[in-house]
Amino acid sequence: MSRKNRDSVLRRRLLIAGLAVFLLFDVALVSFALTSTNPSDSSRAVVDAPVVEPVETTPPVVEPVETSEPAETTAITSPPPTRILTALNASTVWRANTGDCPAATANPELTTDAGETWSAFDASDGTDASSILSIYITSKSEASLVTLTAEDCTPQRVTTFVAGAQWQEYPDRVGTNWYVDPADRATVHGPTGTFPAPCTSVIALAPRTDSTAALLCSDGSLFRTDDGAATFGSGIALPGAANLTVSDDGYIIVATDQAGCAGAQLLATPQELDGVLTPGGCREAAVTPGDLAVASADGIVWLWAGDEMSKSSDRGATWQ
Repeated sequence: MSRKNRDSVLRRRLLIAGLAVFLLFDVALVSFALTSTNPSDSSRAVVDAPVVEPVETTPPVVEPVETSEPAETTAITSPPPTRILTALNASTVWRANTGDCPAATANPELTTDAGETWSAFDASDGTDASSILSIYITSKSEASLVTLTAEDCTPQRVTTFVAGAQWQEYPDRVGTNWYVDPADRATVHGPTGTFPAPCTSVIALAPRTDSTAALLCSDGSLFRTDDGAATFGSGIALPGAANLTVSDDGYIIVATDQAGCAGAQLLATPQELDGVLTPGGCREAAVTPGDLAVASADGIVWLWAGDEMSKSSDRGATWQ
């Protein structure tokens, strides 16, 4: 073979070899490109989900909320009355202020003209009378007071037979009267003896006969007896009850702090031990429980409230 032919064969071989190398390199590039842009499932990187570390939390603190407690209902307590009022009929009435023994004096007043005029008397003169506990009227000229003596504040009875112009003490007769001694308001004295009251503090007493009477307690409870205070019937609660008196067919109570009455409310009840209360009229006026007094006779109700003395012939529906 000539030199020329040998060179030609060598060039062809080198060209083929170069072409083969180029093809192999090109295949390698294509393969690399495909692998980079579309990796197989087995060669994909696995990205782990982020680990959430537990976080310690402090429960919220609930601050206590101050709430107002329901308002307590204040109990109404009535003081013993400082006024006494007793009527004989539509025209003759006795009245008196009273106070603590031995400082108080007995100075009752009398009207015989239905309250147009009043005459004052000194029942302490010559009798040693101090606080007046009750007034009993026998006639236009005769009346008796149960008082405490100024000397030792024990109960006694003083009487006038001349319409207050003169008084005489009768300590031995006080036992026949009804009264409550301020030194022991848990006891009631009647004509048949002394007995425990149905409450710890009696503020007012209204006797009808030697055996029948009604009383008020400081909490407004009303009790009645028909055996001289030996026993009492069931009580009736009347908060605000301030005083009471006998009526033609039972008792009349005067009370304050009653719904619908800006002043003194009248209520009536029969003498039966279980009788109910029936509201009457209202006397609209500025009143103080301890300064209220009520009396009744011949269908007329007398009311002493504040500076006014009023009377009504229709159970308090109208006043004059």
